[in-house]
Amino acid sequence: MLIIADSVVQLLRSHGFTGWSLYEVSIQDKQGHLIPGYSGLAFTGRCGNIDWPQSIEVPRIFPAGIFPVWKGLFFDPTSWDGSDFFMPAEFVGWTFVVEEVKKAFERAKIRNVDFTPLDQFERSWRI
Repeated sequence: MLIIADSVVQLLRSHGFTGWSLYEVSIQDKQGHLIPGYSGLAFTGRCGNIDWPQSIEVPRIFPAGIFPVWKGLFFDPTSWDGSDFFMPAEFVGWTFVVEEVKKAFERAKIRNVDFTPLDQFERSWRI
């Protein structure tokens, strides 16, 4: 669940970004008073499944020794619906964005978000 401030909603709308929608949320402070100005963010854009075999195995040094990690999250570009925000069809744990979204967030100094290029993403589990 992602909750965003109205200022982020305005940013998304002003740039005309696609692949997202909002839903109502109720946020309360410790005293139970409602805090206005927030919405839930859902991602509607999609691409196909992750192509796990395209990831490259590389050794990484950890405190317990050297272990492999797999670098890269890849999908068939023809499976992408062209949205600015999108998620893989099979695994909804990640949200992908186009470079323009990243730049807009950085220019607006939006905090509490991390961008990792898909070819730099590392995972420690084998598929």
